[in-house]
Amino acid sequence: MMPKQFVGQIFTDILKSSHPTDAAKTYIFQGLTTAEKNNLASLKTGYYEGKVREVISKDDALFLVHSDRLTAFDKLIDHVPCKGVILAAISEYWFTYIDGKLPHHSMGRVHDRVLKTKRLEPVKVEVIVRGYLAGSMLRAYEKGVRMFCGETLPDGLKPYGKLPKPIITPTTKAAVFEHDEDTTASELIKNGICTQQEWQTISRLAFELFAIGQKRFKEIGWILVDTKYEFGQTTEKDIVIIDEVHTPDSSRLWNADTYENNIASGLAPDMFDKEIVRRNLMEQGFSGEGTPPQVPTELLMEMGRRYLKIAEDLMGKPLSIEAAPNEVTIPSF
Repeated sequence: MMPKQFVGQIFTDILKSSHPTDAAKTYIFQGLTTAEKNNLASLKTGYYEGKVREVISKDDALFLVHSDRLTAFDKLIDHVPCKGVILAAISEYWFTYIDGKLPHHSMGRVHDRVLKTKRLEPVKVEVIVRGYLAGSMLRAYEKGVRMFCGETLPDGLKPYGKLPKPIITPTTKAAVFEHDEDTTASELIKNGICTQQEWQTISRLAFELFAIGQKRFKEIGWILVDTKYEFGQTTEKDIVIIDEVHTPDSSRLWNADTYENNIASGLAPDMFDKEIVRRNLMEQGFSGEGTPPQVPTELLMEMGRRYLKIAEDLMGKPLSIEAAPNEVTIPSF
């Protein structure tokens, strides 16, 4: 068994190295190897590769393997050491936190990078709940757009300000590294993605989960600005929360302590999500078209440290790794 390592110390060692870029590579898990995939095929398991996670299916269970891949604007940008470990820990935290309150698919974390879940039929929609004017919505609002996925925003909203009430802006599920398309509840129902009753359940669960997330994050000094949820159905057609919950990959998070002063001073909030990478890419003239430019290693490590702070603030303790950071143990079948 590998000796326990703390992610924070790994980050410190990388940044202290004379060659941080090379040092970071020794801690990066890019995903399953070809040999591992071939072995899975011989075991008659299902396999699917997403942008960040790889999914192994066997009987009634799924195993979500979190890589260290970093995406933005629906493109693979680079890798961040231990990012997958951090995401798996955060999702495990939230599924445990809502257990008994809201229905979900989690069956626990079986490896630093792997969550075991129930195998359900996914509803083909991404449900984005927004509580503040930020990100792509802010950019569109500043260009004069007021209608967002069937929801109308009033004039006069301030950049990074709180919305009159949380809203849902759903998108259709696209293929890996393809763009999701904005849609509306009525279009989802019309196109048979879900029924009216199913959408009512989905939206109710989404708003309830968002409220729980905002309350908990507020307790530890963070603002949950917006987030993405996904849902699945059991064989009995019950709606269940799936995928990930409130990770910095799927959520926008701001520092609550500095928020008011920053806004009053005309500054952007202090962000603890991957928006710092998006901004760097946009400063280099990239917003999704063509080949992504290189993001400095120091910025990638800063994003990793921000992700880690979120995880450790939630858990109330340092995050450690029991296995090799750049490998994963495939469950025995």
